[in-house]
This record gives sequence, structure tokens and C-alpha cells, in this order.
Amino acid sequence: MTRASEIVLTPWERPLDAYFRPPGDKSITHRGILFSALVAGTHTVEGWLDAHDTRSSLRLVEALGVVVREQTRERLILESPGRSGWREPRQPVDCGNSGTTMRLGIGLATGLLGGLTVLYGDASLSARPMARVAEPLRALGAQVWTRSSGTAPVAIWGGPLRGGSVKLPVASAQVKSAVLLAGLWAEEAVTVQEPLPSRDHSERLLQAMEAEVRILGDGQVAVEGPPRRPLSLTVPGDPSSAAFWAALAALLPGSRMVAESVSLNPGRLGFYEALRAMGAEVSYQRAVESPEPAGDIVVSSRSLRAIHLAAPDIPAVIDELPLLALLATQAHGRTVISGAGELRVKESDRIRATAEGLSRLGAEIRELADGWEIEGPTPLTGGEVEAFEDHRIAMMLAVAAAVATGPVHLRGAEAVAISYPDFFATYERLRAGAAS
Repeated sequence: MTRASEIVLTPWERPLDAYFRPPGDKSITHRGILFSALVAGTHTVEGWLDAHDTRSSLRLVEALGVVVREQTRERLILESPGRSGWREPRQPVDCGNSGTTMRLGIGLATGLLGGLTVLYGDASLSARPMARVAEPLRALGAQVWTRSSGTAPVAIWGGPLRGGSVKLPVASAQVKSAVLLAGLWAEEAVTVQEPLPSRDHSERLLQAMEAEVRILGDGQVAVEGPPRRPLSLTVPGDPSSAAFWAALAALLPGSRMVAESVSLNPGRLGFYEALRAMGAEVSYQRAVESPEPAGDIVVSSRSLRAIHLAAPDIPAVIDELPLLALLATQAHGRTVISGAGELRVKESDRIRATAEGLSRLGAEIRELADGWEIEGPTPLTGGEVEAFEDHRIAMMLAVAAAVATGPVHLRGAEAVAISYPDFFATYERLRAGAAS
């Protein structure tokens, strides 16, 4: 380490041969924590992800009155008073860098009985769009305020919604979940429709808690009543975290990776299906069905070829698109990824950050308004790159460094703590040939 925020990564000298369990799924951990506020009683979240983002969700439910009875690396036990015992937060709640905490928190706080909740975040979160949550909730009778720019801080005056139907302009599991949470206590059923189906973790967990949730098809979901039982949840491994090692297995000849006990939710496998389309060997070994399907993911290296991804493909791969761009630099042909303008408003402008980072390492990548054009294969060299305070950019560039021809100086590597605090420890263990 040459500076407090810079590390030097050198090329790997051996194939990846790994059998390991990635950290708990971030999306499911968030929901396990946030949904504990919905029902009175004791909630257990086994195998949770302890990271900066998920601690933001824990901070929010504690502000509403949930008590943490046990908190270890393996388990959370949360005691909830239920909605009738929620209290008005005494001060604004810091959501840190977590868009999931803020967006789902807006929906959750809408159910507060006659109380004010104010949510704020760091500089990155404060630049991300929140009007996309506020507007559909207002259409259903909620009182939600943002800055004139449609960004945080966000103020919510709680109370039951009228109910009704809303159509979302973009597919977003976070916005859909916010509407569903707010709709649990509406005077009438609340229906939300997306242009394309997004992840259904919220629907699955709410059904497991015996909420009145109906899947209507054509991108529509309805809620008609609150959950009735506390949550007892075992969080599967995070396929988005495993994706970094899957990409490395695909890039390093002779490699094989087995990610154990990972979420196999169909909405989370878009990256692996794209990886298979590029020519890598990918298989799933399902072991658990409910409330979330889970099992092992196996990836082995093979020669990669270019692919084209467009708007209908994007919701299923949105978090892994920078990784797919990296893979495309080593695939034969021209890869085109379009319809991904949503990446401009993530923790960083991920379209620009990905293009800048990979081009600094020698890739032939052209930034589009909503994606990239990438020519491959092109050898990656060493160089100086920046994570832009974005955990997924930091981890993608670390994978690039493993297959580069020289040292990579990565600034801002500490951003991995947002979602994968043990990433670099795992990186070094797997480099040495040890299991994670």
C-alpha cells in the first residue's frame, strides 16, 4: 500500500481453483433487516452481510423502535414492536451510501402513523434520484418531499395511502419494493407495474411473512394486507459478490470456481447467463427452493466471444455490467452493451468510470450514452486507476489487475467495505490457492 487510499495489485501467476461461500446476499440482508419492523415479535436473520450498506438499514429500523438482541457475524436477532409500536425518529436518519436503505426506507416510513421521518445520506447518495420513489407514492396519497432536484434529503409524513395502481417508467426493484411496503396498510389494494420484471426478493419475503401479496403477471404485483408472522431467514450467498470470482475464473485459462449456497433467484442469474453466452462453462446445482432458491454455481474457463446486450437484458445484469465490460475486453469480436443509462446514477457514473478505468489499462472501449462498445481481445497492461468511491468499480478493477501484464495502482480500494468488506482478504487467499 503506497497511500492510505491506494493499493498496488500484481498479476496472478496461477489459475483460480476455488470452492467457497461468498458473503451473504446484500439485497436479501437489507430486506431481512427492514422487514423486521413490519411485524411484532422476534426476527432472526442468519448468514447476514455485515457491511456499511446493511448497517445503514439496521440504523433505520432501530430509529423506528426495533431492538437488536444479538449481532454477530453469523446472526442477527431483532425484537420488533410492530407498526403499532413504531416511534417517530428523534433525528434525521443517516442512510450512508445505501440507496436500498433510503428507497425502501421511504416506503417503510410512509406507514408510520402520523409521524415525520427524514432520511439523508453521503455525497454520493445525495446525488442519486429519489423523485422516482416519491412520485408514485404521492400518486397513491403519500406525503413525501425531496429537494427541488428530486434528490435527498427526503422527508416523509406517515399515514395510510388511499391505494390504487401506479406504473413505473423504469424497472427498479427498489422503487417497486418501496411502493409495496407503503401499500401494506393502504385503504385499498395497491398495484405496481414495471415495464420489465425486476428482482422479486421483496415479494418472496413478504409472502413468507404471510402478507397479502399477489403476482399478477405482465410486470404487475399487488399488496392487500400486512404480514402476520415474524421473519426467520437464512440469507444465501450473494451471486453479485460471487460474480467477481466467476469473471476471474472465466478470464484465467484453466480455472474453475464453485460458489456454494448462493441465491439462485432467476432475477439474479442474468450475469451468469451472459457469461454462458460468451462461452464460459456455467452450471447450477439447486439445493433449496423457498423462500429463496439457493445452491451452488460452477464456472470454468473457456475461450470467450463477444455478445450484444440491449435494454430488455439490462435489469437482470445491472450490477454486473462493469464486469461484463471487463470480460468483453478479452472476448473475440465487438461487444455492444446499450440501454444501460441507469448506470449513470449509481454510486458513481459507472459507464464513465468503467470506460476510464479499462481504457487506462489498454482496453479498446468506447463510451456510449447508455453503455459501451468494446473490441476484443486486447491485452490489459498495468497502470493507475480510480474506483470513484464505488465498490463495484473497485472490485472490477481488482479482477482486471489479476489478468493484466503489469502492476495496477488502484486508488479508492476501501470502497469495497460498502458491500464486501473481506474482498481483498479473499482475493489474496484465492490467489494463494486457499479456499475462502
